[in-house]
Amino acid sequence: MTSLRVSLLHGNLDITVFEARNLPNMDLFHKNLLDLFSRLSVKFLSKMDGNDPPAKITSDPYVTISVSDAVIGRTFVISNTENPTWGQHFYVPVAHYASEVHFVVKDSDVVGSETMGAVGIPVEQLLLGLPITGTYPIIGANGKQCNPGAVLTLSIQYIPMDMVPFYHGGVGADRSYQGVPGTYFPIRRGGSVTLYQDAHAHDEKLPQLLLANGRMYQHGHCWRDIFDAISQAKKLIYITGWSVYHLVQLVREDPNAKGSSVLGEILKFKSQEGVRVLLLVWDDPTSISILGYKNNGVMGTSDEETRCYFKHSSVQVLLCPRIAGKSTWMKKRETGTIYTHHQKSAIVDADASNNRRKIVAFVGGLDLFKGRYDTQDHSIFSTLKTIHKEDYHNANYNKKQGSTDGCPREPWHDLHCKIDGPAAYDVLTNFEERWKKASKPRGLQKIIASHSDSSLLCIDRIPDLVGLADASTLHEGDPEGWHVQVCQKKKKKKKLVKLIFIVGFISCKYYIFMSDSVFRYCNCCNSL
Repeated sequence: MTSLRVSLLHGNLDITVFEARNLPNMDLFHKNLLDLFSRLSVKFLSKMDGNDPPAKITSDPYVTISVSDAVIGRTFVISNTENPTWGQHFYVPVAHYASEVHFVVKDSDVVGSETMGAVGIPVEQLLLGLPITGTYPIIGANGKQCNPGAVLTLSIQYIPMDMVPFYHGGVGADRSYQGVPGTYFPIRRGGSVTLYQDAHAHDEKLPQLLLANGRMYQHGHCWRDIFDAISQAKKLIYITGWSVYHLVQLVREDPNAKGSSVLGEILKFKSQEGVRVLLLVWDDPTSISILGYKNNGVMGTSDEETRCYFKHSSVQVLLCPRIAGKSTWMKKRETGTIYTHHQKSAIVDADASNNRRKIVAFVGGLDLFKGRYDTQDHSIFSTLKTIHKEDYHNANYNKKQGSTDGCPREPWHDLHCKIDGPAAYDVLTNFEERWKKASKPRGLQKIIASHSDSSLLCIDRIPDLVGLADASTLHEGDPEGWHVQVCQKKKKKKKLVKLIFIVGFISCKYYIFMSDSVFRYCNCCNSL
């Protein structure tokens, strides 16, 4: 058998997975168990009128779409059927070298999945650019049809990059650009973005950048700016994080700093002033604080310690586990134990002139957590007795193992930003929706207390707070105005980060800079 030629797909794939017929029953163990039960109970059931026979137990099929081992699409699972109908559409940007696009039919199990078979569409055929629609036999691992009559009906068409107008105008270069498709929030025009390198940066070690209008670029100082924003807030302070540590000192190396810059103390003080302070922190399931017994957990996020610190204050702390959607009991337990929330944001109200307030948001890769304060020097020894004296952090050397004297601290490099404009209101909406979901009573809580969502401020009812509709007008005429899109995936949108990379790379015309701790998307590399 001749091998298929490997070619580059660089553009979009327009795909619809319609249906499958005559799939094999992959749940034979459950079927045999049901047969045994049926034989044992047949006499009993025959004496009872109106009883239907036990329902048939069979496969729970779904389809994954992959190119060069990268999954670019996945249908939903249809339970207990051998003849599923999906009718699901995908419009996916691709940048892959491949010989075939594979449609893999799988059976969803309590843990993992089992492959039934696959359909392959040759890339050479796709490169012709014509729509391909048909019903294809599903081939198993043995090279034969996985079940007599097992077929998959689909359609697919390749649209090369130069035929997709979406990519022609660059990233946000004209008013027709709509941003990354399929996301929760649209692109917002008008506003400003301040970019940060690390929690703090020394000005003398940063490049001097002359902007097109003749002004010098003003560098920011991340944690100092967050401290100032929190200190000046008058309505609300909402913070999310993988971890939020109350003992973190935000301002260091500043002889002019006044008062305490310890996060917990500032938040308590602001809440006493009447500012609504809410913290939404990931709940590490392995950390415990019960009746005096404390365990900091496997990840060492200090979530219980932070919760206890604010317990008798007006600062509200909600520990939020990662919750799976509609799934099996086992999958939900796995998700809650292994996976975390990694959103990191601080949302506050700020001065908008003329006695008005506006929403600004800090988002990015930096938690307000121990060990995160660093500069571009990334010292591991020289600052242990100065700015990191009470802030030692290293996952490989900790006090549980013995003294950390003489051990290097773990340097921390990450990027962050401040959004000032309409996109900041999308960050606020994200927080509000997460808070509502995480605070919703579950189990016995539904019986014990009635649910009230009074923690969140209704910003539409605050007369001096600028709303979303007017936020963009605050930056009209600014030559340094930004177009910003907060990319949060829709409920059934998978692999959004990969999509953002590909859309950005394909649309870009002049310049690409990227920083990522884990960059492992081969199709993104192909797009580069």
